[in-house]
Amino acid sequence: MKTGTMPSLLKSAGYAALLVGGALSVSGQSFAQTNDTVDTVGLEDIVITAQRRESSLQATAMAVASLSGDDLAQRSIADIEALGQLSPSMNVAFYQGEAQIFIRGIGYAGVIGGTDSSTALHVNGVYLSRSSAAVPGFFDVERVETVRGPQGTLYGRNATGGSVNVISKMPTDEFSMDASLLVGNYDRYQVFAAASGPIVEDKLRVRAAVQLEDRDGYTVVTRPGGSKDRIEDKSDITARLTLDYKASDTLDFLLIGDYYRADDSAIVWFYNGPGAANNPFYRDYLADNGGALPAPGSRHISSDITPFNKLEIWGVSLKGTLQLGDYTLTSLTAYKKTNPYNFNDTDLTTVNAFTQLKEEDHRQWSQEFQLVSPDTGNFSWILGLYYFHEKNDIRNEYFLNHVDALFGFPDDPECCLLRLNGSTKTDAFAVFGEAEYGLTDRLKLVLGGRYSTEKRDGSNDLVFVDFLTPALDNVAPFDAKTFNAFTPKVGLNFQANDEVLVYASASRGFKSGGFNAGSYQNTPFDPEKIWAYEAGIKSDLFDRRLRMNLSAFYYDYTDLQVLDVEGQNTILRNAAKSVIKGVELEGKALLTPEFEIDFGATYLDGAFKDTCLADPKYPLPAPEPGCTAPNQRNLDGSPLPRAPKFKMVLGAQYTADLGDAGRVILRGDYSLQSRQYFNAFKIEEMSQKKFGWLKARVTYVAPSETWKIAAFVDNITNEKVKTSMTYWADLADGITASVLAPPRTYGVQASLSF
Repeated sequence: MKTGTMPSLLKSAGYAALLVGGALSVSGQSFAQTNDTVDTVGLEDIVITAQRRESSLQATAMAVASLSGDDLAQRSIADIEALGQLSPSMNVAFYQGEAQIFIRGIGYAGVIGGTDSSTALHVNGVYLSRSSAAVPGFFDVERVETVRGPQGTLYGRNATGGSVNVISKMPTDEFSMDASLLVGNYDRYQVFAAASGPIVEDKLRVRAAVQLEDRDGYTVVTRPGGSKDRIEDKSDITARLTLDYKASDTLDFLLIGDYYRADDSAIVWFYNGPGAANNPFYRDYLADNGGALPAPGSRHISSDITPFNKLEIWGVSLKGTLQLGDYTLTSLTAYKKTNPYNFNDTDLTTVNAFTQLKEEDHRQWSQEFQLVSPDTGNFSWILGLYYFHEKNDIRNEYFLNHVDALFGFPDDPECCLLRLNGSTKTDAFAVFGEAEYGLTDRLKLVLGGRYSTEKRDGSNDLVFVDFLTPALDNVAPFDAKTFNAFTPKVGLNFQANDEVLVYASASRGFKSGGFNAGSYQNTPFDPEKIWAYEAGIKSDLFDRRLRMNLSAFYYDYTDLQVLDVEGQNTILRNAAKSVIKGVELEGKALLTPEFEIDFGATYLDGAFKDTCLADPKYPLPAPEPGCTAPNQRNLDGSPLPRAPKFKMVLGAQYTADLGDAGRVILRGDYSLQSRQYFNAFKIEEMSQKKFGWLKARVTYVAPSETWKIAAFVDNITNEKVKTSMTYWADLADGITASVLAPPRTYGVQASLSF
């Protein structure tokens, strides 16, 4: 693309959006005038906090989607992976107790514990740095907001892809109770109960909620001797207690404590194919000991061990809000402890050859202050200070029983444990601010910036236990490294009329550098940096019967953090740069008071630029043209991992009013996604081909509105979808392994509210 092409395209898109929006607005006025008999109902206004203060969704100049708790229920969305299936710009995979979140092709997919995401997760305003923290799902949720694009100013660290913000339900002014029971296939049941209301009138309100879920496994495993069992199951408990204390007319405190625990075996890798096939001894070892790899992608595997997944997360936060006249001062203090611990058979046979144990002992503490001005319409601002501290002890241990035979050593049942352990520590500080100034009644200038400084250190503890070559060990502290960044933002927002908002912005994002704990790398990798240019239009048309939001974006993305498996080691390298450009459309239409549709589509062109990387699995005899170092491949123009070219979603909902007999809600959702690759080298065996995802739900609501019953089915066509992939180490033949999305599931759910 020639220099200047993309800014011109964004400029043209802005003009086109303005013209189209104006035309549609006029059409909307005409529609209202010629359809006087139609009920004056329209799409509801949605209040969000994506800009760290309350605002209307359609008046917020950024690409953001919001789903209420009722929206999530109608779409049968119970976790962040299901949210990704119905989001046109997001892809999510649950991997070994972690959630890998990609937005607009930006994310991070580590294969060992301790890695940082490129997409931020916030729960009730608290940033959670561990990917495992997204696993508990959308429990007792008021709404979920997905903010797309780099959020360097207001969100800061590790939000280069965007942010997923989960807001839980708050205590109510009057006493209320909610309960539900869900039963489904795979012997699934889920029990939920919540109570809310005042304890001390006008002073103290409380909400308590708890949920238990248990499900049999999706995968059949054969044990030595031929017995069968099921793994990839679920057994967990989630609880939250929220206290809202009004100390005075100007001071309020919100205390939230939450707890999650899982004890199951939901951590299965699936054999996908021979991959690099670079260790024939390993294949012979399996065959000689009566082991056979399953069919590629099969959910029927073998194992000689009992895998487990034990995940415990708990935390507490205290938010204080003080009204200083028209200004609002907020303090948010939070502590979170995350402890994923799992064990898995990675050779997928009855041979004792290759197992994986992962554990993190993560603690984080954060403190944020915000001062928010009143929104006078002409000038408003927000200022903030932020401090974050974390400490993470990491275990990644692989038992490789075949290694002594591989090297001709005497048979030793205790050999050999490859211990890829380590620790990391982070201290981060930031000061930020953003302001809107009205240049005219309809045109606003947005200026913002954030200065971040982050100190990181830790250590490697890599030991090949009982192996006869201690020279392979790597036990060493890291030399502390400080990373600094200034991430500014400038934008223009134009309110064309009451129905149409047009905006354009340029902003910078930053993901900190760090250390690859549990590897042979003792030197730091560099931060990721991104300049993002975006133009968009938000419109509510035809008397708020049609909502259409369109955005076009261009990212100049440098020093991408790319992870690969080289030999027995995970390596984390900075690629030179990439360019991401795309167009998004999201909307909703109220065709009649009873029938509505929602839709979305994303075209994404994310590719490496001026980048040469060595392929550790398929080495070259000489560098490709344009590259200089041995074994390097020229990735110029190759697609970024997890960046499908196209994705569309479509939902339809019809409400049948039965009069005194209540009402019935019919809902269907479909998404279609093009091929995506899972590593940097555009290898077909490391990809998921185009697929569609279909789900449906029917709900009966009683006339009193106090109870309802629903039946649902998910993945109706039983698609087999790979959501994450990796290569195994060379000691395990370099095979490819994958994580699969859930198969077809169905069930019924009864709910009670009063």
